[in-house]
Amino acid sequence: MIVVLCEGFRGHSVLITLNGRRVFEASDVTTDPLTARAGAAALSAVTRVARLAVSVTPGPLAAAADVDVAKYPYVAISLVGEGTVAFETSAVPFRRLHRVEARETT
Repeated sequence: MIVVLCEGFRGHSVLITLNGRRVFEASDVTTDPLTARAGAAALSAVTRVARLAVSVTPGPLAAAADVDVAKYPYVAISLVGEGTVAFETSAVPFRRLHRVEARETT
């Protein structure tokens, strides 16, 4: 399973557990505005369906989801607004386009 930390992180501390086991811990996690990513981790799940939980401070924010790892091995985690943790699952790697600013030419 590949977990990608995406949008909304601004100097946060992040703890991720998989089936109750600590698998990722980092501080000062900040989203890069050009890539919309704040980090990633390759995790090993021994069951087909795994319980993925994340705790984020300051907040405090916490959320968990059961993920069918065999079907959706890619998980994106984002912080939305002031109090929402969002999970997005995918069968294929996430692709984020770089933000491009259009400028008027004269």
